[in-house]
This record gives sequence, structure tokens and C-alpha cells, in this order.
Amino acid sequence: MLAILVPYGVGMIPLNNIEEALKIMNEIKENEYLVGIQLFTRHLGKSVADNEFRSIFEKASELDMPIWIHPVFDERKPDNNMVFSWEYELSQAMMQIVQANIFKDFPNIKIIVHHAGAMIPFFAGRIDNILPKEQAEDFKKFYVDTAILGNTKALELALSYFGEDKVLYGTDAPLGIMPAGATKEIEDAINELPVNEDIKEKIYNKNIMKLINQN
Repeated sequence: MLAILVPYGVGMIPLNNIEEALKIMNEIKENEYLVGIQLFTRHLGKSVADNEFRSIFEKASELDMPIWIHPVFDERKPDNNMVFSWEYELSQAMMQIVQANIFKDFPNIKIIVHHAGAMIPFFAGRIDNILPKEQAEDFKKFYVDTAILGNTKALELALSYFGEDKVLYGTDAPLGIMPAGATKEIEDAINELPVNEDIKEKIYNKNIMKLINQN
């Protein structure tokens, strides 16, 4: 039997015009090749969780449309760098989304964050012991990808924290390692995880297909 691979993508929306952004989301929903939207951690100097953008999350929930969250540099900081700054930015955005009650108000929302959940799995103890219990539990509702340029132990921690149904294959190609990205390093890290093949198959394929309703 011939297998046909469909190249899915996600759409970008203009958050300087919320009314038009909501219309575009309807168009994305009708496009068979687009399966979600991408938002950045901050827009127009404001957190993605700012109340100004709340209707985007509401619309995504209504349409059952996954949201991919990607970091940007915080231009207020004088020391932005590719190694650490984006991970801090992602972690802060995740906390802002949690504290804005996005998961409480839109229980079926699907939010995917880059880089295996950034700092969240490593600082799970601080999250659990400092934040209110309901907020701490909401952090585990994010989906995460495997794009951390390798590091099996870090992926193992992310898998333990978010669960086997919430980790998605991602490489960040062509970025990360010259000349074409870190696909080999990331796949090696996944393949070396001390888990069974069924869980690896979830990471590589089944989780994302379920997320975009293609299972």
C-alpha cells in the first residue's frame, strides 16, 4: 500500500488587529493543510497572556485549534542570548498563561510550547511548593516538543513531568546545529530514552496526530 504524507502547517495571525485575527482563525480552520496557529510569548510589548489577547485563546478553544507558543527576545533585557534567554521567556509565558486562568476558563485549550517545556520540569519542586496547587497542576496541561538539541536525561524529565501523551516530536530544523539542524541529535536522544517502543511511537507520531484530530 502506498503511504501518502500530508505536509501540515500552522498559520500566523496579526495580533495588532484582533478582529481580523479572529476572522483568519476561521479561515485556518477551513484549510485542510493548516492545523493550528503560532503565537509568540509577547506581542506589542505585552505578554501573550494579556487580557487584550484573551479572545484568541477563547476562539482557539471554540474551534478546537492548537496553539504553538514560540519565544522571542525580551527587548527590555540587555543580555539576550540563544542559549538561555528563550528558555526563560518561555517559562515566564507559561506561568503568565497559567496565572491568567486560561486553562480554567477554556478547559479544552491545546497549547504546545517549544524546547521540552523550557525550565518547568527542572523547577517542578519550586512550582509545587510556591504556587497554589491549582496553578501548579495547570502547568502539566501544556504540550511540549523535543527540540532541545539532544540530552536524553532532559527529555526523560520532561516526559516524567508532562506525561507520555503530552510530548511531541520536534527538531527545530534547520536551526540549532549547522548546517541543517539537530535532527540526528534529537532522534538519538529520543531513541535512548529508557521507555518502551509504544511511548516512543507516541512521541514520534501518535501524540501529534491525536492532537490535530488525525488519528
